[in-house]
Amino acid sequence: MRHRTRVEAFSGVAEDHFEHLVEGRLTHCRDEAHARRSSWPTSTWDDKWDGPVSIHPDGSVLALRVLP
Repeated sequence: MRHRTRVEAFSGVAEDHFEHLVEGRLTHCRDEAHARRSSWPTSTWDDKWDGPVSIHPDGSVLALRVLP
């Protein structure tokens, strides 16, 4: 049996950002995401995660890493 490379994926948004979405406060959610953009990391590699991390303009996050 041949084993393939296993990859872990993570996606999410900040808890308060998620609560705005759940409550239907889309304008507030967009405004807050825009205001926070300058504080997001610009690097696409995260050493603690040991893989690429992408933060989208809407505040959502996607991260991948190869599992041992």
